[in-house]
Amino acid sequence: MHVSIAATATGPSGGVLGRIERTAWRVPLPTRRFFQVVAAIAAVALALSGLGAGWVAARNARTIDAAREEGLELATAVTEFRTRLVAADATAAETLIAGGFEDAERRAAYDRDVLAASQALTEAALVATEADAEHVSRMAADLVEYAGLVETSRANSRLGYPLGSAYLGEARDLADESMLPRADMVRREGERRIAQATNSVGGPVTVLAVVLLVVALAVVVGCSILLAGRTRRLVQPAVLVATLLAAGALAVVVNGIRLQTRELREAAGGDIEAYVLANDVAAMLSDLRVTEISAVASRGSGGPLYEEFAERAAELRDELAAAPGDAAQVDRVRAAIDAYTTAVVEEVQATDEAGDNREAANLVLSQSEQGPGSQDAYEAAVALAQENVDRASEVLVDRFDAAADANVEPAVPVVLGGLSGLLAAAGVLARGRRYR
Repeated sequence: MHVSIAATATGPSGGVLGRIERTAWRVPLPTRRFFQVVAAIAAVALALSGLGAGWVAARNARTIDAAREEGLELATAVTEFRTRLVAADATAAETLIAGGFEDAERRAAYDRDVLAASQALTEAALVATEADAEHVSRMAADLVEYAGLVETSRANSRLGYPLGSAYLGEARDLADESMLPRADMVRREGERRIAQATNSVGGPVTVLAVVLLVVALAVVVGCSILLAGRTRRLVQPAVLVATLLAAGALAVVVNGIRLQTRELREAAGGDIEAYVLANDVAAMLSDLRVTEISAVASRGSGGPLYEEFAERAAELRDELAAAPGDAAQVDRVRAAIDAYTTAVVEEVQATDEAGDNREAANLVLSQSEQGPGSQDAYEAAVALAQENVDRASEVLVDRFDAAADANVEPAVPVVLGGLSGLLAAAGVLARGRRYR
């Protein structure tokens, strides 16, 4: 039998085993040392690749967690703060044209919005980095001052003092010049961190881990070939199992990275864009409401504010024209906003410019005998806009959940690498004992 195998290996046919044997014997090492070196190379390559892949998996998990907290959760919190602040501003402006008096429902709505804005800042502070903390702290202090100015405006308006409008204007300036710009700045930083996480998970370090796994697999295959050449056996069971384990580790890690990168790219691309746009639309809609109310509160001299309303309404339509996502939902929001802006132009502004400021105020508050005013149209539009915000937020959360779930447990490639290395080394050395 031995002669038969040798003839096959070295015969003129130049079979596979013969070529492998000639290659293996070109390695300038004595047989015993050959087996030791092959075992060491296979074990080290597999173990190192497993450690590298495990480190990258742990790093990716930390990156995704940080992007979720310091990116998504931070952006969501400050966006919620911005939305609630603008909504509270709109309700406060309604009180101005009502002479400082407001029904229990409006007062409760204002209080809910201010409380929600404060809670959003608390949530932002919990996930803010040191660089964000100063902005969040400043917004919190400004919110307290804003609420105080609004209360002072209410008190003056109830007493019939003209200072009510001035105090409300000061509160709005504080919101427009300090709180809202800071909220936008922090939100953009959160969005940047989401994009940075995407680049990191699919970046050079991750690619290096995959390369190590590929190289380790190639090394163990090469060692198997050299071993087959020296022992004249194509299959070494332990080494074959080690090769399969190395291939499995490569497949698991590559698939996990692929899924993570895909989910994070979707989050950093269209999903975050849809979320930002949905929040911008809700905030711009509240801004429109404040502008409308301020125009009526000007008592016959609100022409420039009505012009500003028209300009902002046009900007809002342009935003919606390029909106990604569910086209049917976007059309519903657009139709509701059109109904609101039409009500303002055709009812409120026309009535005010005709000299009936009291009736214009009634239309704004939906207390007119003529029927529903702009308040109802506004509430319908803002409800749909908020529904869009909630839906976009859920999509982003789902993306991060999917990215986190796709991550490979760091222990998996480490264990697979160590086990395959031990098997490869044991298989090579066990086979080498016969050649001492």
